Amino acid sequence: MSVSASLLSRSALGFTLALGLAAAAQAQDMGVKWSGSPQFSNDDVAFKVRGRILLDAVFQDVERDGPGGDFDTRNVRGRQVFLGVEGKLNNYFAYKAEGGAVNNGNWAWDDVVIEYKPNEPVSILFGNIKAAGLENLTSTRFITFMDRGPYGDFGVDSYLLGVVAKYQGLNYSLTGAVQGAPINTVDVANAGADSKERIAITTRGHWAPVNTDTDKLHLALSYRYRNRGDEGAFTYTGRTNTAYTNGTTFYTSGGIGNRDNTIAFEGAFVHGPFSVQGEYASIDVTRQGGAAVGGDPKIKVGYAYVTFWPTGEMRNYDAMAGEFKRPKILNPVTAGGWGGVELALRYDIADTTEAYETLKTKPGTSQAGEYKGVTLGVNYYPTSYVRFQANYTDGDVDNFGANQDYTIKQFQLRAQLDF
Repeated sequence: MSVSASLLSRSALGFTLALGLAAAAQAQDMGVKWSGSPQFSNDDVAFKVRGRILLDAVFQDVERDGPGGDFDTRNVRGRQVFLGVEGKLNNYFAYKAEGGAVNNGNWAWDDVVIEYKPNEPVSILFGNIKAAGLENLTSTRFITFMDRGPYGDFGVDSYLLGVVAKYQGLNYSLTGAVQGAPINTVDVANAGADSKERIAITTRGHWAPVNTDTDKLHLALSYRYRNRGDEGAFTYTGRTNTAYTNGTTFYTSGGIGNRDNTIAFEGAFVHGPFSVQGEYASIDVTRQGGAAVGGDPKIKVGYAYVTFWPTGEMRNYDAMAGEFKRPKILNPVTAGGWGGVELALRYDIADTTEAYETLKTKPGTSQAGEYKGVTLGVNYYPTSYVRFQANYTDGDVDNFGANQDYTIKQFQLRAQLDF
C-alpha cells in the first residue's frame, strides 16, 4: 500500500470513529468541547482526533574544505504530516496513537501509548515513549526552534518502545524507564543463534522550586544506561540544527559504542515574557572492540538559548510534568488581535573528538570532530494552534585532518497547524 493510500485509510478510520462517538453522544448524553478539534466526553470517558501538519523550506550554503568544493541546497519538504486519536476509557486507562509521514518518508508511528493510572500521582505507560530531556519531552509542536539540534540527535533518546513509570507531585516528578528500540524498528535478526535487542534504562527527576504566576525555575537530572545487544554499534552523529539532510555527514563518531552511560542536566528560568533554557549531556562510551582498538571516549553535547515575547506572552510551563506545553496567545487573530511573536537566540555544541583521540591507531582524517552553531529564531502565532517559523543557523565543523572542515549557513521556514 502506498503512503498516500495508507494515510487515507487511517484518516477514514479516525473519521469513522469520530462519527460513531458523535452519534453515541446523543444516546449517552456526552459533552463536546473544542480542543483544537472536537473532544467528546462523558464522565470519565473521553475521545478526540488529533493531528499536525508541518511544512518546511530549507536552504543551505555549505563551504567545504576539501575535494568536491562548496555546494548549496534548496528543498521544500513535509517535516511531519500526522493523524491520530487519543482518549481515556475511565479514570484508570487512557491511550494515544499517532503516526504519519515524516521527513517526506514512509509512514512511521510516533506516540503509541497505553496508560494505567492506579492513583492520581502515579502513571505506568506502555508503548513508544520519551523518558527524559526537557526539550525532548516538549512536543515538536511547542519547542522554540524548528528542530532540537545535535542534543536531540544523540544527547537523549527519542521515542523508544518499553515501559515508563512516573510519579508526579505539585512541582516535581520522578521517572523510570526500561526500553528497547523504537516501535518502527524491525526485529533483530540472528538466524540460528541468540538474538538480543538493544536495551536502555533511564531515570529522571525534576524539581520546580519557583512556580509563581510570573516566574518559573526548572531543574532536572537524568541518567541513562544503554547496551546495544546484537544491533549495530552506537553512533554519535549530529546534524546542523535541522531535520533535513542531503546525505552529507558533517560530523560523526562512527559506530564505536558497545555500551554507554549518560549523565544529563536540565535548567530553565521563565520571567514573564523572558526565558532561558539549556541542557548538557556527558556520555561515557565503552568502545566496541575494547582496549585493542583504543580507550573509552567521552562524548559531550549541549545547548543554551534565550527567548523573548514582545507581544507579552509567557512560555507555558507545566511544573508537575517538568515540560513546556502549548503557548497561550493573548490576542489571537480570531479575536481581532495581532497574534503572538517570539524571538529567540540559541547556541549549540557537540564534541565527538575523543572518538578519534582515544584510538590506538589514528587514521589520517576523521569526521569525529566538533560542531558549534548559533541560531536565530522568529515565531509568529496567529492563534495557539497555528505557527509560522523562521530559523537562521551559522555553524562550523572542525574535524581531524585536511579537507574535513565545514562552514554551514542555513535558512529554514515552517508553516505549522495542529489540532
